[in-house]
Amino acid sequence: MTSWIFAATLALTASPPEFTVHTQGNAPLTGRLTALSLAAGVQLLTTEGPKLVRGLVGLQRSPTVLPALPQGPQLISAAGDRIAGTLRGGDAKTLRFRPHHNEETWSVPLDTVVAVWLVAPPSDTPLHPANYSWLTGTPPRDAIRYRNGDTLRGTISGFTDRSVKFKPDDGPTREVEFRDLAAIGFNPRFTKVRKPQAPYARLVLENGTRLAVVDVALQDHELVAKSLLGPLTTFPLANLVSLTVLQGPATYLAELKPKKATTQGFLGVRWPWMADQNVRGQPLRLMLGKEIHTFDHGIGTHPLTVLTYDLAGQYQRFEAFVGIDPVSGPRGRAKVHIQLDGTTAELPELAELTAGPAVFVQLDVRTVKELTIRVEYGPNGDVHADVNWGAARLIAK
Repeated sequence: MTSWIFAATLALTASPPEFTVHTQGNAPLTGRLTALSLAAGVQLLTTEGPKLVRGLVGLQRSPTVLPALPQGPQLISAAGDRIAGTLRGGDAKTLRFRPHHNEETWSVPLDTVVAVWLVAPPSDTPLHPANYSWLTGTPPRDAIRYRNGDTLRGTISGFTDRSVKFKPDDGPTREVEFRDLAAIGFNPRFTKVRKPQAPYARLVLENGTRLAVVDVALQDHELVAKSLLGPLTTFPLANLVSLTVLQGPATYLAELKPKKATTQGFLGVRWPWMADQNVRGQPLRLMLGKEIHTFDHGIGTHPLTVLTYDLAGQYQRFEAFVGIDPVSGPRGRAKVHIQLDGTTAELPELAELTAGPAVFVQLDVRTVKELTIRVEYGPNGDVHADVNWGAARLIAK
């Protein structure tokens, strides 16, 4: 609670933060938020006076860095939330979880939770719980992972304030104290993704939390929103790094199935393209300026990859940050081309892509029927050539 109070006090004493707002229009606007609604738009106080901005695609505090995912204890939901916080117990149907960004303890339905880490996940932990070796198995089961690395598969029947009630497949029910556990995983067969039909938003907070929300509003320099997990959340606006609108004006390439996809290995090693992660199953990272940013949406590619998307004349522009992954590809080089109806766009910064700051690409596709991205071998073949496409998206007309 002390850290939350400190953040709230800082928010009240410091100047209100400025945000850069991206919309269906081409030109972003920067200013101080005075009102925010996913349906009605954003009211922004700029140097030229107040502005009402509609067609919200997203906003980001300026200047700031898109932080890495939470590094400590956290809850991972079926909707992709990663919420830094502490497990406080629960019962047969819900978890009691205290997010670090909020002073309230949440009651979270068990069927919305994929995993809870009670300690910092090891550095080699896969990005997605579907790839956790200790959680996957046939048939699917609940699982608990001890701090010494041992794992038990079985059935979770409930919680106390300090323990989980767990029946192993080969033994009687027992209570296992949280202090002995590194993580708790829930049977993926019973988890549910509850995405709304209308546009919703994914928030990125300073501590790395990623949280999907609806009914977003501003109240006295605080952001108020309802989590897709159910609870209402409130925190100082100064804690917000970015907000991305999903199921709105922007369609991310990761959400689309390519009309045609080709991957070819160099010396026989093939790296399939990946949605919302790099080709090694790690977060999408790019160098912007001198800082590493972690993107939640985009695609990861590696030479040789050719992806073709059918646009059907539905969009007005394509945009993305394109660059070599600064962590997995510090010495990588690649040739990248973007084709619109078979014609290669003039993008010399991509033709000889090297490690370093990412290139921002924005192309007019109002009359384009087919978009193709080509990632080809560089001078060193495909060594370290992990090419990430951060926030790769198509903006509707």
